[in-house]
Amino acid sequence: MEEGALGQETHMHWDQVLALLLVAALMPWPLLLGPNNWWAFVLVAVAILAVLRLLFGRQWMNRAGLQLPPTQILLVVVAFLVIATGSKMLLFIVYAAAGLKANAPDIMGRVGFLFQAFNEEILFRALMISFILQYTRSAFLVSLGLALLFSASHFLMYRFTNPMHLALSFPALATLFFAGVAMNNLYLTFRHIGFSWALHAGWNVVWLPAAIYDASTGQRLHEPQIFDRVLGSPLMVATVGAVAALSLVFLARRPLTSAAGV
Repeated sequence: MEEGALGQETHMHWDQVLALLLVAALMPWPLLLGPNNWWAFVLVAVAILAVLRLLFGRQWMNRAGLQLPPTQILLVVVAFLVIATGSKMLLFIVYAAAGLKANAPDIMGRVGFLFQAFNEEILFRALMISFILQYTRSAFLVSLGLALLFSASHFLMYRFTNPMHLALSFPALATLFFAGVAMNNLYLTFRHIGFSWALHAGWNVVWLPAAIYDASTGQRLHEPQIFDRVLGSPLMVATVGAVAALSLVFLARRPLTSAAGV
């Protein structure tokens, strides 16, 4: 009996490892296709859901973090709209302070980033956090550890793999860390990706599809420069830090319960 249970648990872990590897392999493809690739994020989302359905059967929605209580679906939509509106107002101030100007992003670009956030939430929140929680029961440590990984990965990507080799400033890295903490805590609190997606997508659709320029020179900025100047703004650091602190309050008030499949 015990050997059978152990074998079943080991098989479950391998399913999760395979899911992580396959979903991670699918994630970069839209970025390799250049601009106007919104449709690629949609196709990757379909592929990710198909992979999870094949691996986990009827449990695939739980594993993907999509098992939302019906009463929370409308709240997620409202949260997304509030975050997108607030992000637009915040960026108006940040752009002015940082000497930047931005063109309004096109509709299809926004659609692409809705699905990009969806795909990333499945990988980094639903799959990765659920997997790690099998080996540690500290939600706080999981949240902080993955947030550190989130900010460190951006630093390494822009410093060593991007042609500009730009090292992000400490304030920009702090903003990324706080954003990671907030999204991790929202998933750990609610055990679905609804609210973490609302935060992620509500922010991304406002600024990532936009073309951003230096107001004084008219030069268009590349992504590492945008991250450094926008996320490195003191107002941005303070705002995202406050959101992270609020998410810690949510997490502290909700006991750690078993994640789907854990």
